[in-house]
Amino acid sequence: MDHCSDYLSVSAQLSEELSEPRPSMAINLPPMAVNVPPSSRFASIDMGTNSFKLLIVQADPSGKFLIIDRVKDRVLLGLNSSRFISKQSQLRSLQCLQNFKQVMESNDVPFQHTRCVATAAVREAENREEFSRMVYENLGFEVDVLSGEEEARLVYLGVLQFLPIFDKQVLTVDIGGGSTEFAIGKQGRVAFGTSLKLGHVKLTQKFASNGEIAEMREFMKLTIEESGLVEKVKDCGFDVAVGSSGTIKSIENAIFNGFGTNLVYNNEVLVKECKKEWGFSRGELEGLVGMLCDDGREGENVKRERFFKRRSQFIVAGAVLLEEIFKALGIEEMEVSKYALGEGIIAETLANVYNGYNLNANARWWSTVHLATRFNGKKRMKSATECARIANNGGHLNGYDAEEVKLIALLTKHHRKKFPKYDHASFMEFSEEVRQKFRILCVIIRLSVILQQSQPVNFWKMECSHSQEGYRLAFTEVGDRSSLPATSQNVAEELGAELRQEQAYFKKVFQQELMIVVLSASES
Repeated sequence: MDHCSDYLSVSAQLSEELSEPRPSMAINLPPMAVNVPPSSRFASIDMGTNSFKLLIVQADPSGKFLIIDRVKDRVLLGLNSSRFISKQSQLRSLQCLQNFKQVMESNDVPFQHTRCVATAAVREAENREEFSRMVYENLGFEVDVLSGEEEARLVYLGVLQFLPIFDKQVLTVDIGGGSTEFAIGKQGRVAFGTSLKLGHVKLTQKFASNGEIAEMREFMKLTIEESGLVEKVKDCGFDVAVGSSGTIKSIENAIFNGFGTNLVYNNEVLVKECKKEWGFSRGELEGLVGMLCDDGREGENVKRERFFKRRSQFIVAGAVLLEEIFKALGIEEMEVSKYALGEGIIAETLANVYNGYNLNANARWWSTVHLATRFNGKKRMKSATECARIANNGGHLNGYDAEEVKLIALLTKHHRKKFPKYDHASFMEFSEEVRQKFRILCVIIRLSVILQQSQPVNFWKMECSHSQEGYRLAFTEVGDRSSLPATSQNVAEELGAELRQEQAYFKKVFQQELMIVVLSASES
């Protein structure tokens, strides 16, 4: 096969798609436009063996970040018998990355705030340099092909953003499609990191498809033994073991929901003890593996597919591998991190951008966010984040004192429904200056909620400006709504009386008008 011709063919095919004209995202505002702070949005792209993942966050210089969006695409970046990334895999990769690029643009993520990394499949490919060059020439992403040790280190940094384990000696285990990474670190510094060529996709393709569980176990044991992993881990020692990424998270979810104890039927929990979330024991893992490997029971495969869905074909290999890792390294309990490589990339990027960035700040912050998501769900949390983006218009929130916490509670109470009355007893403890600040924040948040929920303002980019005539919000829409006049009157009519009422509150508080303008893609 002529791999140079293969590369040129893919590039030519993609260049035609990528060269098609797209709506401009720039808004040409008059000279009255105000300057907004530099973007606090960052992104990471993880090009894995099984899936590509995009992570977008809004960051604070202190070390806290809030996840704005996650996108995952099952690319299946496998290697052929000659250890080359095939033409079909290259096309799927580029199409996926093009979609990621559009999502980044819609979330106002600067290109220079993005890091794109590749792991096991690209690392082992004979044509990795040609593949990386093709990605750069077509899409502008510089692909950083990580070594196994570097991948393990970044996973450890990601785990620190989720769990309060900064001061502990931590062993991290991250099972991917093409490899498994191990690291031992403390206080952000890694003492040991390595990668073994044991991945749930590779193992499934090699063994599990033929039902050779015993043979697969022997292969795992031999690979671990020959790597010297056990001796290195023993030399370093660890206080806590943490697992991360999709396979281990799926195992934790199955144990937590009683899959391994015959308590699940049709993906519903019938009886469930009060188990520890984000963790499991060696005994619980062994019980799950026993259930997964029992193909003889009627309906077992169907139940597995319903529970694990698309991961069901790889979960047996992943669970058996984790069980062998527990045995080899003497792990009795494992905590589970929702964060891994992508968040580690974000953390390191922020540490390079912001002086004095605290790698330990986000775990405490995340516990607050996690509590909110338990009651509101991902969809509502994403809507809340978008409301915050509109309200801040590029800014960020810092730490709060006791008075600010009370004000936040009042803002939460009055962000919808009745506008607050300021002679109420709740506000009398605050000074007039603080009460005025509250009025301003309340108006902005109430407007942000309405705009975020409205269809006409389905925007890519927002700009705020001010003049003697008043304030002006200009939005650029996704797509072309050229059939509608781009005037504030038209927008107000579509949004209805609710928006007009909030504009009245705005005028009362700010003593100036608020004009809202929606620009179509062609007009921008």
